[in-house]
Amino acid sequence: MSTLPPAPGKAGSELASRVLSAVVLAVVTVGALWAGGWVFAALSAVVAVLILREWMAMSGPFAFRAAPWALMAFLAVTVAMAGDEPLESLGFSALVAAALLLARVTEPRVAWLSLGVLYAGVPAIAAVALRGPDTLTFASTGAVAVIFVLAVVWATDTAAYFSGRLIGGPKLAPRFSPKKTWSGAIGGAVAGVVAGCLVAAAAGIGVGAALVLVALLLSVVGQVGDLAESAMKRHFGVKDSGVLIPGHGGIMDRVDGLVAALAVAVVIGLGRDWLAGGGIAEGLLIW
Repeated sequence: MSTLPPAPGKAGSELASRVLSAVVLAVVTVGALWAGGWVFAALSAVVAVLILREWMAMSGPFAFRAAPWALMAFLAVTVAMAGDEPLESLGFSALVAAALLLARVTEPRVAWLSLGVLYAGVPAIAAVALRGPDTLTFASTGAVAVIFVLAVVWATDTAAYFSGRLIGGPKLAPRFSPKKTWSGAIGGAVAGVVAGCLVAAAAGIGVGAALVLVALLLSVVGQVGDLAESAMKRHFGVKDSGVLIPGHGGIMDRVDGLVAALAVAVVIGLGRDWLAGGGIAEGLLIW
């Protein structure tokens, strides 16, 4: 049976919904990022809870019944405290995930819930830790670090979509995402590196080979995160992670690349802070 293309009116309506949703999300994110402090921490906590809720709903009804609302409240508090105590926040999340993983002895499906706690918690903690406690400013290195990661991932996603459609060619991972191509992946990576370097340069941060490699790594990791979420949705037989965002699906559908990129970004920042000091955001950006 052939599938008819969407009617022009319907396609236009879906595009308008996607654009409007993207604009609203961008405004909310940028506003919270500028405010910093508890505002950005609260937004990150809400996003983490919504991701965990979608993860539990997608991975099966048992997983949702097995996770009390207290688990999501714990996740929100853990994310909110990450600005001052990022390592403790990561440690608490890891302990809860480990406890849930041990529980799979009696119920194997709980292992998905264990992974979901990390998937939702780590990137949100990373975002808050990178932003730091500063308030009402874009000038802090923490704010620049978050903008850097956002710019790399968003530019990668956008350029990958358009370059893939314009150039086409061999598929990147047809088993998980039949529309993604190698041309899109390469075009996205180039755009992600350029966007990240432009953010750094605009903030007065020196752009050298090391920073270019960091931007490239985050771009590639973001694309892997996108594919990983596609693989999970295929595993559970769902098209979208949810219906919260008009034209886009669920929260997970919008932040799949950011989840992976933020996690790697905070690892880089924490690692260099531990080796040389200076702070997490500085460890990510200043080479």
